[in-house]
Amino acid sequence: MSVGAFSTPVNNLKRKSKTSLNGSLSASPMISIPPSPFLKKLGWGTGVSVYLYERSPKNDGSTRSPWAVKKLLKRTVVPAETVKERLKYEADILKRVNHPNVVGYRGYTKDKNGVPCLIMENGEISLYDLIEARIENNQGPFSAKQVHKVAVSVLHALKCLHTQHKLLHGDLKSANVLVANNFESIKLCDFGVSLKLKDDLTGLEDPIDRYIGTAAWNCKESFENGPITDKADIYSFGLVLWEMITLLVPHTSNMDLDCTISDDEEESFDGDDLQSLFGTQPPLPDTFEPEYQPLLELITMCTSEDPDIRPSASTALQALQSLEFSP
Repeated sequence: MSVGAFSTPVNNLKRKSKTSLNGSLSASPMISIPPSPFLKKLGWGTGVSVYLYERSPKNDGSTRSPWAVKKLLKRTVVPAETVKERLKYEADILKRVNHPNVVGYRGYTKDKNGVPCLIMENGEISLYDLIEARIENNQGPFSAKQVHKVAVSVLHALKCLHTQHKLLHGDLKSANVLVANNFESIKLCDFGVSLKLKDDLTGLEDPIDRYIGTAAWNCKESFENGPITDKADIYSFGLVLWEMITLLVPHTSNMDLDCTISDDEEESFDGDDLQSLFGTQPPLPDTFEPEYQPLLELITMCTSEDPDIRPSASTALQALQSLEFSP
């Protein structure tokens, strides 16, 4: 699990906190988490940091897998009580959702200083960081087989969330997709702003809930106060696949941006021109080999500005599972 796994990789795209959370979960006193200075920092998010917790060996000397610990920051721009509620809410979701493509729950407790901690299985690296690495190493887009693998894994997770738990992830992006063992394991993380859906998935269960997400990955209806359905996750999912092929943050391909932009010029990156593109369908590349074609078609459907055109997770998964890709 990396820095990108819990951070927003676009300047000035700030997430707002969820206003009403009702998750309830008792702490796990058996797990003793040391203070933050004794842990390796993996990443960060709104009001939280994520650390690597190396566990002691078993009695027979064999090693234990490390954990990721999400902890409340001492100073946050969001009220501390709100962050605590979100952390507890996320812990409650992960405890209930047991799925191979969702990061595993390990416990909810406090460290020796009394700071609330959510303990999860440790992922290897975020998809966002893998994208950054490909850019730095001039490797070009991910292979069609890798894009397909991520697509199928994420859709399995979304199908479970939407149909079994009536839950919207609410902040799907490459930074919240964890990859391990060279794409053998792919899992969703960061459920702090997830929302409960109606049983028929046509809207949010609680009318006072609001969709938060991260602006560059948010669907058009979230900006226009339209009904938020399971198709909000599908739009973001399409942009994750788009990221893997273009190696760009969504919508920035249309911007005339200087990659060496200075701190004094950050506002130009998050200006009106960029914001006007949020929720729209980004342009698709047209120079790829034929094996990418079905993936590009899926991206086109999933990123439609009309949620009725976007497929459900179940429908998209069924279409993808029939495809085969060369090594």
